[in-house]
Amino acid sequence: MSTSHPQQWAIVTDDHRPDPAVVAALGTFPTTQLADCGGPVAIVGPGIARRAGGREFCGPALTVWTKPGDILYVLKAPDLARAGDVLVVDSGGRTDAAVLGDIVSGVLDRAGVVGTVVDGAIRDVDGIDEVGTPTFARDVHPATGSKDGPGAINVTVQIGGVVVRPGDVVRGDASGIVVVPREHVDEVVALTRAVDDRESGWLKAVREGGSLAAATGIDDVIREKQRGGGVELP
Repeated sequence: MSTSHPQQWAIVTDDHRPDPAVVAALGTFPTTQLADCGGPVAIVGPGIARRAGGREFCGPALTVWTKPGDILYVLKAPDLARAGDVLVVDSGGRTDAAVLGDIVSGVLDRAGVVGTVVDGAIRDVDGIDEVGTPTFARDVHPATGSKDGPGAINVTVQIGGVVVRPGDVVRGDASGIVVVPREHVDEVVALTRAVDDRESGWLKAVREGGSLAAATGIDDVIREKQRGGGVELP
């Protein structure tokens, strides 16, 4: 749990956001397919899950680093938000001091923010449910912490063991959260389309009466492993 950041007190206004059309294309895929694509996709570690609001989101990251449990720079973040953004807050994983509640969530929603991820705690869950913004966090806690800083906006942060830079695309759904570096979004979309096509082929084969093992090629893999292990085959 870091209490400092190399860029603490900074508010960076550079626009790092990728092409909205490519972000929208990425958002058509579930996190499971993105995780399976074999491309440069980072998978956020367990523990950060949906706590309130909608069930899924996809958008470029508006990042906030804050001293764990401090809300000063979280309160400033809506001023820099753009429609389609995902607010990503690195609160150091602290779970006994909430850094986001329904008031901030409502302001972010009016700015067009489509999702929020907090490596830390949130509160006012019922109110955030009313706002509707998909909100993922490490935990829920009724009390907030300080509003003294330090903090930073649009700097590199970390959530669930994954580095997130401003403009990296963050996709969340019921299975978890993945992060795609902004310069690799096109590549990951293409790779994930191949995953989707492959899985569609498996489903088609099974619906037509084939076995899942045959459709996925697992029978061939097992046979090859058996040969390598010296198993006598019929």
